[in-house]
Amino acid sequence: MLVGQIAALAMTSIALALRFYLDPLLPPGFPYLTFFPTVVITGFVWGIFPAITASVLSGLASWYWFIEPSGSFALNGPAATALVFYVFVVATDIGLLFLALRALGAQVRSHEALTTALELQKLVSQEVDHRLKNLMATINGLISMLQKHASTPKELGDQLRQRIDALSHSIALLRGAVEGERISLRKAIESALEPLGLTESDRLAIKGPDLTISPNGLIPLNLILHELGTNSVKHGAFSNQSGRLSLSWDVVTREDDRSMLSFVWVERAGPDVSPPERTGFGTELLDRMSRSLGGSCEFDFDGEGLTARLSMQSLHVLEGDSA
Repeated sequence: MLVGQIAALAMTSIALALRFYLDPLLPPGFPYLTFFPTVVITGFVWGIFPAITASVLSGLASWYWFIEPSGSFALNGPAATALVFYVFVVATDIGLLFLALRALGAQVRSHEALTTALELQKLVSQEVDHRLKNLMATINGLISMLQKHASTPKELGDQLRQRIDALSHSIALLRGAVEGERISLRKAIESALEPLGLTESDRLAIKGPDLTISPNGLIPLNLILHELGTNSVKHGAFSNQSGRLSLSWDVVTREDDRSMLSFVWVERAGPDVSPPERTGFGTELLDRMSRSLGGSCEFDFDGEGLTARLSMQSLHVLEGDSA
């Protein structure tokens, strides 16, 4: 604001000096010749308020030096007419200038908004492309693993359909993450378990700190939890009416200073369990998904039930401050 006012004073001074220089060359009746352009130029360069300042200073200067009687602010009929004419012209100039600057400002803002929208669209497109590639890589990995473990085409189709159904629930969350929505780890866990009928109750306890899951960790974690949940419903604690399940998580720091997200899945009061005789699809899936997130998984088949301990690097699973 101060710079504009100083500029208005400087521009008026230049116009006044130029008017004095041209005075011997001009016929009577042109007191404002150099002042009108000054008001317009000041307004375009420095804004409306400096233009108003320039118009007031220019009006006073022309009245004092170039309207008879010169050298005074005497107000007679001709002087009043000249001043009214000046006020009308500069008011019109400033009004048109205001409208022009407002239109220009609106155009600039519209251009900036369009540029921002295009950049956001490009970013979202790149993000969607990245997520789709990750999703297709995950599906290809699932097919490869299922082909090794399925004994018939029907079994392969059924197993693949179950996993793709599980993925569909994480894709809905993934869409929100791409749009900038915060996805809590608890919400991701509930989304993976609810389709299996596993909801928090007196038989299922879910507890852990409030963390934000990253889009990269959403699909692998969904597959891990879906696999554990499916096994619990078919063979574990939720295959009878008395079994209980607890799922807890926390962020821990390893000796090498790496931050790890640790899960503990504990089933109790279910059927007797024993270590599998061979590595099946579920075990391979859990191991591969955990390793893809920079972690590992361990299983303890004791007399009371299954205990699964999974770890994954926080930077692969969590977002922002949570990591």
